[in-house]
Amino acid sequence: FLSILSIISADNDTFTQQELEMIGGSDAPQAEFYFMNSKLFEDLMRNYKKDLSPYYTNHHVIDLPSNWSHPPPMATQVVLTYARIVKLDQVEQVMRVIAEFRMIWHDYRLKWNPSEYGGINHFYVNRASVWTPEITVANSESASDAVPEHKQNVLINSTGHLLYYYSLLANSVVRLENKNFPFDVQECPVCLVETFFNKNESKIYAGISPDISYAISGNGEWDLLNLKTFRKTLPDYHMVEFDLMCFLFKLKRKSNFYVMVIIIPTFIITALTITGIFGKRMSGDDYIGELSLGLTSLMTMTVMLGIVADSLPKTDHLPVLSIFLTIDVSLMAASVLLVIIHPRVLNPQMKKIKSRVFKPVEIEEENPKCCFGLLPKSMKSYMTANLFFMLIFQSVNIGSLYYILSFWK
Repeated sequence: FLSILSIISADNDTFTQQELEMIGGSDAPQAEFYFMNSKLFEDLMRNYKKDLSPYYTNHHVIDLPSNWSHPPPMATQVVLTYARIVKLDQVEQVMRVIAEFRMIWHDYRLKWNPSEYGGINHFYVNRASVWTPEITVANSESASDAVPEHKQNVLINSTGHLLYYYSLLANSVVRLENKNFPFDVQECPVCLVETFFNKNESKIYAGISPDISYAISGNGEWDLLNLKTFRKTLPDYHMVEFDLMCFLFKLKRKSNFYVMVIIIPTFIITALTITGIFGKRMSGDDYIGELSLGLTSLMTMTVMLGIVADSLPKTDHLPVLSIFLTIDVSLMAASVLLVIIHPRVLNPQMKKIKSRVFKPVEIEEENPKCCFGLLPKSMKSYMTANLFFMLIFQSVNIGSLYYILSFWK
């Protein structure tokens, strides 16, 4: 081990010129740059007040010299460079998103002539050293910086333009339309506003970076279809209007899970239950097995309906998945009801057969065929009615499946 250390120390005793240049060993240019950079920073900050905004607030003044005019509102360009949907809570109707914005604005107090400072045309400072626009998410219940403030830097250009990348984690309050759940497409806005400043003093211009990837912006449940921006003006508040710049996220739910885990199994369970109830040849009182099958399936469907209900907000619109499950639950309930009343009410000849079967033996000997004369005819009528109900219920089941899958695109 000591021999290895000695070899390493021997190799590090001297450095080549190439290694020095690679690690910045040539001090003269850097020393000159640091000196001019420090001088530039001191000159700019000598009379600079970071707590004082650069907004022009004299738009109310009318009596101006003839060669003067009010400057336009200070423009802040906000470009969305990265977005990732973390979660979309359907019950709370909140979208949790991680976003990064590139912000550019102009501060005339931070201009200089590069020729007077060794050709330096830009430098970096900590965010806390300069004034930055107070832009927040207007429709958010909570928002926090993804990067701590002491680790955020701002680029200052010699023209007075400042560049700043702002990353945040926001919980945006949205309004979800669950009518087509689970085949729904949602439009969820994230609106930015510059607090306190009115639109005559400040204006936000929003954009979307062409390099943003839609493929990685969704999550396991949602795909990001499109992103666009729009402007919205808030109503007057104490005679002041505020502009909102909104980024509209168009999301499509990944519905394969619901189709394969809920819709298809529900259809199969309903189809098998209807077949099991109406497809068996039974006597008028032999319906306990069919009744048990129907009640068990009905309980299973009720549990599925409860799971879907717990994952959706309680709104006036009934989702298509709830309609589908309700139809299947109704089919099973009707099947169970028919199992009970069909042999007794819809086929009263069963009672005649039962009374004749249990007549005294001497009556049977006089007319041995009277007991069972009606049995074949009655059972044929009974099976015909069963087949009719089975076809009707299966048709409704297939129709409900076709209805809900028509929303699957």
